[in-house]
Amino acid sequence: MARTERDFSARPAQEREWMLQNTWCDACAEADLGMDAAHEYEEDGRVYVEGRCRKCRRTVCSEVVERDAG
Repeated sequence: MARTERDFSARPAQEREWMLQNTWCDACAEADLGMDAAHEYEEDGRVYVEGRCRKCRRTVCSEVVERDAG
């Protein structure tokens, strides 16, 4: 299935900041190093935010999971 770009900047600022801080880098094997140059996309019915690790500059990718409020 094709990748569909989404507008990461359309998310509320607090949500964007949380997503940029709460990351996992496989290369560093560390959590919460943060990412920059983030972009959001949808693929196979799932939403992802991808960017560069702030420590090693390698690509990091997080799946966005929407939770029901309640």
